Parts: sequence; structure tokens; C-alpha cells
Amino acid sequence: MRSERALRRLCRKELRGLDLELPLDAEQLCRQYGQRRGRPISVIAYPLPAGMPNGVWLAAGDGDYFFCQANTSPLHRNQIIIHEFGHLIAGHQVLGGIDAAALLAPTDEQAADALARTCYSDEREWEAEMLASIIVGWATDASGSVGETAPDAGMRRIQRLLGGHGGWM
Repeated sequence: MRSERALRRLCRKELRGLDLELPLDAEQLCRQYGQRRGRPISVIAYPLPAGMPNGVWLAAGDGDYFFCQANTSPLHRNQIIIHEFGHLIAGHQVLGGIDAAALLAPTDEQAADALARTCYSDEREWEAEMLASIIVGWATDASGSVGETAPDAGMRRIQRLLGGHGGWM
């Protein structure tokens, strides 16, 4: 298991240079990160059944897909997406042979089949949740509080801390 310090380094490395606006929008984070690496990340709201995780990352040949619980608040949805993003940047899962068209408009059977394939260890869940907490914490520190525009002094402080040049990272 990676230390918190190692996870912070991973966040800085992966997110440096992204020109993200505050307050942090998880789908903007996914769009910009996907564009930069040339592999899109699609977020699909889906009414996940009870007993399933609130979110799942699936890698396909043409991009990455984050299924997230459709029946939740916007704040919780952002947290779910950023948690799945944590799995992605940590390299926790690589799946092949998934029909991307089925992921974009899945039948109940296709979604259940795809979701049943995912299984993370407690260690990986801890890492993904720590990465999500680090990202949300940085964004909150930079903006003063969730939902507010970043004050200039706070923005400069977070940029110096992370070695960024523009944006909040």
C-alpha cells in the first residue's frame, strides 16, 4: 500500500498543469485529464442496484467509463466520480474486451455484467478514497470553501505548494 505522501506525489504528478476552474467540477476534471492524455473519460449516471458500489470505473479500448449512482446528490456524485478518478490515476484496473457502445447505452443485463466484473481490494479502495480526499481537499483549500471562488492569496499558496503554473493545480 502506498503512503499518503506517495499518493500526494501521484496527485501532483498527474494533475499538474490542468487548468481547472473552482469550484471543482468532477466532470471537468475528467474531460481535461482525458483530453491531455488522449483517452476520453465518459461519466455515465446509472441507477446502480442496492448492494453495488456507488461508482465503478471500466476501461475499454476507446476510453474510460465511470458509472456513477444516478440517484444521489450533486455533491455525492462529484465525490463518487473523483473516487473512480483516484482508481484510474492509481492504475488499479485495466479491462479489455468491453463493448464501448454497450457502456454508453447499456441494457440492464449489460450493465449488471460489466459492474459484476469489478472488484477492488480494501487497499485499493483506501488508496482511491485517499486520492479523492486529497483532490477535494486541495480544491477546497484553494477556494476557501466548496462553492466559492478562490481568493488570490489562497490560489497562490496552493500553486506554490503544488508547483503549478495556472489553474489551481
